[in-house]
Amino acid sequence: MLSLLLTSKNKSAVVNLFLAHPLRSFSMPEIKAASGCPPKVLAETIKELVKMGFLVSTASGKVRFYQVDKRFALFPELVGMLRKAKRVPPDLLAKELSKLKECKLILITGTFTGRPRIESDILLVGKVGEAKMARMLKAVEKLTGHQVNYTLMPVAEFDYRKIMSDRFIKNVLENWPVIVLDKTKNKSITKLLQHM
Repeated sequence: MLSLLLTSKNKSAVVNLFLAHPLRSFSMPEIKAASGCPPKVLAETIKELVKMGFLVSTASGKVRFYQVDKRFALFPELVGMLRKAKRVPPDLLAKELSKLKECKLILITGTFTGRPRIESDILLVGKVGEAKMARMLKAVEKLTGHQVNYTLMPVAEFDYRKIMSDRFIKNVLENWPVIVLDKTKNKSITKLLQHM
């Protein structure tokens, strides 16, 4: 089975993307951009990986998302092999979001983590100008092929809602978000998520 997963350079790049970012759920445009895999080969590879149980899929509107199934029998062995890989495909969504340096906290959640029931796909804490926000959203939607639901809130509001165990904040934090940026005091969110 392991040999089936790594039969070509393209297939290995796709597998490595999912192994390197196990919390993330990727759309086909994202996988194509990150892995460089040709569309026809990519479609066949994804179909094969779902069939063998390596990937699970969810849908959001007309867009299908794929995520590694961490219960897959060979998952630990494959993660060990990934550490030896020379090139690990990047999470291009996280890379795009990390350009918002004025934020104190950026979390990827919702559809992008295989949890489409969470109201927001991206949580931004800080102050971002309208024009910059519009450019970022356009870039993210082009990359993912998906309309993005995001939440932008000031630091004081986030801190207050976290202290008050606000349902939305609690829901985001308890559902394994991907931390893109954490400039909170002593990286408090990173530490909190490590102990959940």
